[in-house]
Amino acid sequence: MSHTTNSSRSVAARLASVSAGGLFSLEDAARALGSTRTETSRKLSASVRAGWITRVRRGVYAIRPLESLPGTPTATEDPWTVAMRVFAPCYVGGWTAAGHWGLTEQLFRSTLVVTRRHMRRSKTTVGGSAYRVVKESRTTTSGLKPVWRGNARVLVSDVGRTLVDACAYPGWIGGGGMLAAAFLAAVGENLVIPPNLLIAARHAPSGAALGRLGLLIDRFMPAAEPVRKFCARNRGTGYVRFDPAVARNGSLSTRWGVWLNIEFPTR
Repeated sequence: MSHTTNSSRSVAARLASVSAGGLFSLEDAARALGSTRTETSRKLSASVRAGWITRVRRGVYAIRPLESLPGTPTATEDPWTVAMRVFAPCYVGGWTAAGHWGLTEQLFRSTLVVTRRHMRRSKTTVGGSAYRVVKESRTTTSGLKPVWRGNARVLVSDVGRTLVDACAYPGWIGGGGMLAAAFLAAVGENLVIPPNLLIAARHAPSGAALGRLGLLIDRFMPAAEPVRKFCARNRGTGYVRFDPAVARNGSLSTRWGVWLNIEFPTR
């Protein structure tokens, strides 16, 4: 075994201790190796060529199990774990969070990730996994829950935040019809309670979100009076379509300033 191969294996062994779910960033590696970014990048490139690690995306790497032979393909990484490294600061939300919490049985090919970073493309593929990446500037961590995927800690929006996010951006959950169905499922399965929903509502990013939320409460959660009152006070002015992607307006709920342009599910 050559000196280069031994050196690359040694680098990989040191990086294994700082990887999360088998993934690490250039910054993680620089800290672990005590090197500058330039020197670390050179060492990582050598390890990639030797087959001990693979480059997932610029600045993000996956470590191959040290007991396997150099060049052996790495196992497909968990898409949530990859997202935490590639799109940080971020959380898993929208239709992916809805599926995680049992709000929908519909399967989506891509993982929806909410990030504060500017992304040039909203649809991308990393490490064989498809992502829909959306930007949201809120910095609050309220309503974000840590879950473990293997040995990696990942943030996902809880039920309340998932629903309020979808009230602001119905496309995140697959459209207005999916939003209404997910809200009804959350109520029917006791997955959300008024106090938690009120906390989520206080962090809503827009008055339009509160208008849609108030409408859903009227229809499916009429006992949540404190949440309804908060939405009524803060929904803002103007009118929005319940589903912005549907061109027709439908009838108008003047109470909530929302055009009812979808077919709502029944209890």
